[in-house]
Amino acid sequence: MPMQPSSLRLSSSRSRRLATSRSNPTPTLRFMVPAAAVIVLTLSTIYHQTSYLHEIKSKYSYLNKVIIDHHRTHNNEEEVKVCHNIQSLLDVSQWPDIVFFEDHPDFSKPADHDPNRDENVVARETVAELNRIRNSVSMREACMRHNHLLSVSLNEGTILERGNNIRPLSVAVTGNSFTIGSNCGENTVQGHSGGVGPDGCAWPHRLAQRWKELVTRSFGNTTNSEIEWRMLQSNAQASNNVMHRLPSLIEEYHSNNKTLDVLLLNNGISDGSRIAWFEAVVRVVLEHFPQIVIISLVDGIPSFVNDDTQGFLGSYTMTQDHYNITRIDLAKMCRLLRDSDKESYIALRKEYPNSSLLWPQVEKLIYANGTALTEEFSGVKHHGLPVYWANYTPRVEKTQFAYYPTNHPPWTTHQYVADSVLYTLLRTLKTGMGCEGSTIQREIVAKSSSLPETTVADKEEVERCFVCLKPRDQLDARTHNMVVNGTGMNNDDPSILESPVVVTCGDWKWITDERKRSGWQSDRAGSLIRFRLKVNETPTMSLTYMTSHATFGNFRLTFQPISHAHTTPLMGCSDVEKFKNQTILPSHGLEGRRQQFSLWDTFIFSGKLDSNDGNANVVMKKTVLDKMDESKDIDYIDMYVLNDNYFGDRKRVKIQTVTSC
Repeated sequence: MPMQPSSLRLSSSRSRRLATSRSNPTPTLRFMVPAAAVIVLTLSTIYHQTSYLHEIKSKYSYLNKVIIDHHRTHNNEEEVKVCHNIQSLLDVSQWPDIVFFEDHPDFSKPADHDPNRDENVVARETVAELNRIRNSVSMREACMRHNHLLSVSLNEGTILERGNNIRPLSVAVTGNSFTIGSNCGENTVQGHSGGVGPDGCAWPHRLAQRWKELVTRSFGNTTNSEIEWRMLQSNAQASNNVMHRLPSLIEEYHSNNKTLDVLLLNNGISDGSRIAWFEAVVRVVLEHFPQIVIISLVDGIPSFVNDDTQGFLGSYTMTQDHYNITRIDLAKMCRLLRDSDKESYIALRKEYPNSSLLWPQVEKLIYANGTALTEEFSGVKHHGLPVYWANYTPRVEKTQFAYYPTNHPPWTTHQYVADSVLYTLLRTLKTGMGCEGSTIQREIVAKSSSLPETTVADKEEVERCFVCLKPRDQLDARTHNMVVNGTGMNNDDPSILESPVVVTCGDWKWITDERKRSGWQSDRAGSLIRFRLKVNETPTMSLTYMTSHATFGNFRLTFQPISHAHTTPLMGCSDVEKFKNQTILPSHGLEGRRQQFSLWDTFIFSGKLDSNDGNANVVMKKTVLDKMDESKDIDYIDMYVLNDNYFGDRKRVKIQTVTSC
């Protein structure tokens, strides 16, 4: 790994994470840390100074501690200014109101722009109502001052002027259809410019705009507070998809002797039961960016709000805690607003009875008169009438095309999320700057610089969550849209044989949809496509494909090693019947059906034959490894995918990525 620039001092680089269990404690460490050093903190709520000290002392009394003498005098005028600005920014009561995006001074007005058209009148009323609600003390407390678990801090090396080493803070965002802003729109045209400036509706774009307007403006020109945003979110993206993006991201930063400072993970809705993939992503990121600040969001969807300790969410938060990840718990915020017996929250519920204020909790859309729609609806107006989120305040008209009103909440939810993330970033910076006080004795848990040896999910399961940091070969439909039609042609033609992607039977084609879910797709049973991948001596192959509650069905795949010393004809329509006979042609079947939503899934064929699917190991051994043992001049593996949906109406198959490692 390249040496990290000296300016990139984020969370204490030699005390980043706890790598031991209670039964195997670390040796006692006692040393003096400079006042500007970053402190690793683990808190259950946003705390005041006294409660913070009590929490640290009581919660971690079983661990060895490092006593940090935090007598601090700000001799550096710039540090004093930054601390003052951060403290001022943390007073959210002083944050400016939200402005309707078409009224924003940076909005680029089209030539035929009519600022006072009917939909804008409605939108401005919604903005005004949001500002009234969000400015209440209870809403500020729920969304800002509670339900954050702050583990890691950015220090002044990240944000102060650094001479020749000056660079923007590097922040990457991953997420799914919620994170890209499905159903998000103050009116029907917001977001049409791709999310630039005030036109961006999704919370990452609102966060970027808010940072620019509040933080950069507050710090002025003498302090480097610019952020280089890496918006990596995409529709249906889960942690397995994030894992496939990591190799290029790691290579990009390390080859330029740079680091990634902050990673915002917002894939919980898509992860479902695949908690091992989330943990695998965290481990790879921490291994390659040991100083990074990871902030993980827990979305406020009803299943998370109603399941705070059990099932998937319990494992999710356990993983966040295990790796000391900073958590923003929107589900907990929703529970606080719904259940707290604090008088201010009771008053808020009386003012807005039977209404969600942060994140919609009812999977329904309603007309203006309160009548619920009796069918799923993805459009804007139902039979020409506007529709709204049920039991949600402020009343927000649906202005964009998307299903699932609780997974895809209105723009007001995105604004709450953006503000909550901004507040968390400022708090991590404040802690790292040492702005907490002038004469504080702080007890901090000693952390090891290595990853924990233990995992939350089964360790073998985590290790099977494949990431190839240096793929031998990869075909990704998001960047590779070429496909050769080899049906009805001479399959000995070198131009056909050597093409990476060839349709050998049926209707396979490269396609993308309105949500930019690119892939090679088939809608006809018996259709066959071939992907050619370069391989190493003991290859591992992975495949990412679409699964859905509707339309998508099953498929089968097999492998064929290829040597340049011998011409191997393509399999075609005449070979489709062979897939029915495992003796003639061993193949593996995969299921494209799921109970809810449309999400990408990944399957791995391990060259070590350690898959938890026995048939996958058999297919890999018979079609690849045994053949490679027989012939030492194998250069490629051909992966054939067959649309196997001969019955029923679910006949679609879509492949996004195939990889060899």
